[in-house]
This record gives sequence, C-alpha cells and structure tokens, in this order.
Amino acid sequence: TRAIGEEVHPEIATILWKLIDAKRQQNVDLDYLQVFELSVQDGKQAIIQRQESPVTKSLHIFPLNQTGPITKTIWCIDSGDTEMMLYPEDY
Repeated sequence: TRAIGEEVHPEIATILWKLIDAKRQQNVDLDYLQVFELSVQDGKQAIIQRQESPVTKSLHIFPLNQTGPITKTIWCIDSGDTEMMLYPEDY
C-alpha cells in the first residue's frame, strides 16, 4: 500500500518478503495472512512472524544496514493472484 511504501524502508520490506519465501521453500503450509510484529531488540530489528491456520509463530532478529529498526505491525496478504503488504488499519 502507499503507507507501507512511504513509511517502511525497502530493506525491511525485503526481509519480510524473504521470510515468506523461505517458508514456501521449506514447504510450510502458509495461511493467506502473514502477520509480522516488528520491534526493536538490542538495536536490531526483531520480527515475530505468525499465522492462524495452521498456527505457527517464529522469532527472527536482523541487523539492519540501511535503516533503523521500527516498531509496527504489518500484514502480508496473498489473494492467490496478488500479494499485498499493508498495515492492519489499512484493511
């Protein structure tokens, strides 16, 4: 969405898409809605990735090279035809 494009640095957005791609490569059954809870941990980007069906939750920590870590919740929705990254309040 426009808000994501304006407010989320491409380095962070790329990490989120790569986390989804990594789950696909591992043949994990992905829900259409991936929830990412971003926070700051020791100056690094902490990301909790979760989904409801099947229930999964994982924590990832990334050092960032091009921007600072943020505290936000971001959704990635896969409609089958398109994938979209948005804030929950944009839904």
